[in-house]
Amino acid sequence: MTKHEFGGVWTQLKLDVFRDYVNFFTTALKNRNFNLHYADAFAGTGQQNLKTIEGQDLLFPGEDFEGSVRVALSLRHAFQVYHFNDISEEFCEELRKLAAEHPGVDVRITQLDSNDFVRDFCANLGSNDRAVLLLDPYNTELDWESVKVVANSQRIDLWLLFPISTLLRMTPKDGKKIRPEWENTLNRLLGTDRWITELYKPKEAPQIDDLFGVEPESEVERLNVDGVSRFVKSRLSEQFPFVSDPVTLRNNNSPLFLFFLAVSNPSNVAIGLARKVSGQIIRKYSTR
Repeated sequence: MTKHEFGGVWTQLKLDVFRDYVNFFTTALKNRNFNLHYADAFAGTGQQNLKTIEGQDLLFPGEDFEGSVRVALSLRHAFQVYHFNDISEEFCEELRKLAAEHPGVDVRITQLDSNDFVRDFCANLGSNDRAVLLLDPYNTELDWESVKVVANSQRIDLWLLFPISTLLRMTPKDGKKIRPEWENTLNRLLGTDRWITELYKPKEAPQIDDLFGVEPESEVERLNVDGVSRFVKSRLSEQFPFVSDPVTLRNNNSPLFLFFLAVSNPSNVAIGLARKVSGQIIRKYSTR
């Protein structure tokens, strides 16, 4: 069996949050006249074989987590259609084996670049379709343009795993150390070059008197982690009618990912429900 080695102890928190929400989604809409779709652009194998870290066996002895694919397939109230995508042929083969364990379930497996998958999936949704889409890239694979396509659908509740650790690494605290070769990646990831002015602010420096009364040249430094997180949420809020506060997924207390719910449906009812339920779920897991 091909193993999908990714994640860590933090993966369980992501899956718990996700499970609670998709349970709510399918239960709330089970008697409505909608076709319910679940889509996963980075589906992997359906199982996550965690990378072993020191002390992990004490917490989860010999345990690998079921992936989001298995979570979605195991709900009490099912989706009508499941769309699993991964660019790896080996992973797709494992997904086919998993689909075979669920005869009678409409499972559609594709092997596409994640951005192509998102565009195709959104383009094929009809007026009577509603969907939950999970986008949990490993790093910077996802383009902001794909996020905009989801927002424009007005039919999708998106759970987005944003790589905050990568963003922090590519935007060093000292603004002078920004590497020019990273700028295009950051523009693509964030959908704007405004990060240069939004994430970097003048550094406060003490007044230095010298012989000629010339002030030292001001420098810029990046906002702290909370400030960077707020910027990412503000970017999403420019596209979606509702964006939750993120669940911050950490490893050894260092932030790895921000996990957001972004709702594309502009109706007040949809926004109100999403705000209430996501708030309850986030509070539930806020101490983890």
